[in-house]
Amino acid sequence: MEKIYTIPLRKAYRKAKNRRVPYATRLVRTYLETHMKAGTVKLGSKLNDQLWERSIGKPPRRVRVKAVMEGNVVKAELMGHDYVDFKAKPKTERKDAKEKLMERLGPKAAKKESEEKKIEGGAKAPERAKPVEKHVVGEGE
Repeated sequence: MEKIYTIPLRKAYRKAKNRRVPYATRLVRTYLETHMKAGTVKLGSKLNDQLWERSIGKPPRRVRVKAVMEGNVVKAELMGHDYVDFKAKPKTERKDAKEKLMERLGPKAAKKESEEKKIEGGAKAPERAKPVEKHVVGEGE
């Protein structure tokens, strides 16, 4: 089942300026839940971009949406665009400062650093702790 709706978002302007777009997204979801009689609503990326286009304080006054119902799920996208499932980007490991520096300096710096570690490790002999003599005042004198 496929329907086209013009969803009014003027109620979002009743909220504080820094809460308008999140409230507008909730308005879109509730509107589609009630009119399409659905359990869940998924918003498309183009629709999300349209809502956030003018920042958090100025959502559009109305949005034209194409809603497609598949089972109990409604997939909504901005009119004129096809819905594409949102996929999260894979997480990348962050490098610490030393790794970044070594990457920038290149293999010569890494080789030099490993040589310095070898020199430092070979020059130092493990120091042994000397036994500490305890001297108690007043005993044995």
